[in-house]
Amino acid sequence: MKRFASLLILMALAFPLAAQIDSTKLSSLDTRLEQYFSLLEREDSKVKIEECDALIGAATDPSLRQAIALKAYEHYKDSPLMGDEAVAIHLTDTWFATGKVPMRSERELFDAKMFAEFNRQSLIGLQAPKMELATPFGEIMTVPDPDSGSFVVLYFYDTDCAKCKLETATLASLLNDKDYPLTVYAIYVGTNEENWKQWREQRFRIEAEETEVVHLWDPDVSSDFLSKYGVLQTPRMFLVDPDGTIVGRSLDTEALQTLLEPLLDELEYSYGSEASGALFDRIFSSYGKDLAPGSVTEVASMLEDRTLALGDTLSFKHLEGDLLYWLVNHRIEPLREGSSSFIDEYVLSRPEIWNTADDSLMVIGMAEMMKDLLSKSPVGSKIPRMGIKGWNAFRRKGGLIFFHSEGCSVCREQMALADSLGLRYFAVNMDALEESSPRKARKLLDTFDLSALPYIIETGEKGVVKRRYVTLSDPLFFFDEKE
Repeated sequence: MKRFASLLILMALAFPLAAQIDSTKLSSLDTRLEQYFSLLEREDSKVKIEECDALIGAATDPSLRQAIALKAYEHYKDSPLMGDEAVAIHLTDTWFATGKVPMRSERELFDAKMFAEFNRQSLIGLQAPKMELATPFGEIMTVPDPDSGSFVVLYFYDTDCAKCKLETATLASLLNDKDYPLTVYAIYVGTNEENWKQWREQRFRIEAEETEVVHLWDPDVSSDFLSKYGVLQTPRMFLVDPDGTIVGRSLDTEALQTLLEPLLDELEYSYGSEASGALFDRIFSSYGKDLAPGSVTEVASMLEDRTLALGDTLSFKHLEGDLLYWLVNHRIEPLREGSSSFIDEYVLSRPEIWNTADDSLMVIGMAEMMKDLLSKSPVGSKIPRMGIKGWNAFRRKGGLIFFHSEGCSVCREQMALADSLGLRYFAVNMDALEESSPRKARKLLDTFDLSALPYIIETGEKGVVKRRYVTLSDPLFFFDEKE
């Protein structure tokens, strides 16, 4: 965990431990704290919370501790950065509400507690609280719908709110222009049904084909939307991802567009494009005869340095996902043997990165499938005895085993090359075996990675696997081969 507080703790504790801090020292402390907060801007709320706790806890003088805690609370409560509200709520719960640090007055403490109560359920990263709201026709709906499969906008407004009129016009213009594939729940917080009807018909008409707008209200406030989403004033807008997680809060239309478009790009991203394939062809071709299993994680590390290390998570996911799909389609030995470490280090061990439903389906699922294939008869294992004529005798001495199909031109080329080189090999025609003995064919499919043919392995004495994914042609020409 990166730590920032130690330097500022030393700076802060340089003040004399007096009963009161005079205005000059307080002004200097405020300046240093603002510098400190600026260092933390790009960190997540968890880091900011830990740093504030460390800083406040290190100040043993009550006046100094109060000055630091109040400055931190006010900074994060009023911060324009989404997610910072969580820090202010934590400071209230941990330091002020417990009496460890006093606020300036009981009124301030009451306001802080109210801010915490009306915001704690709708913080970034939390599951969006469910509400039961009514349509104009009296139908009750649970919002947001956990099975919608799309991004959701929660837009709270009032027909008597001047700012809502402007925001609604801006939002309607954006939705009609962009036609985003999402659901907008337009939630009227008032009680005048006639005003609400006029608003729906005149101010918020959305004609975009992909954007669904659902009008809702709760005149009795029985859903408790006020405290669940902190709707103490309007307009108030939230963005919820397809998994039901709040990813944007206290948004205006401009902020919604800025946040939504890269998320939709990520959701719609198609892995394994022709362009990405050409990129990895060039990268791995440059290794030539030096291509080795470690080359895969070397390339993955280089991609990480140029994306995630610079704070660009989206580009990291796109490039590493493209690499995974490229590796699935390439069966040359060093690439295949290097894929397992890549999958473990850059995909399966990073749930905080691959954290959406699409990630689970398109990336995690593909990685787990490939790991399963790579686990079949790894180097150093023994191939089993089989009831195939000549198999067990060949197994005792070892050599190359060719798994092939009758219509595979590459299979014929590789066996012809083995013949020309005088290599000892055992050929298994999977088409013929499937027809004559489906049970034996199934056992081979369970034992070896026969997802693409030819599949060539080299065994030593007693059937110990020495190499897999053998290609008899020069690796330099691999990228010109057509499988």
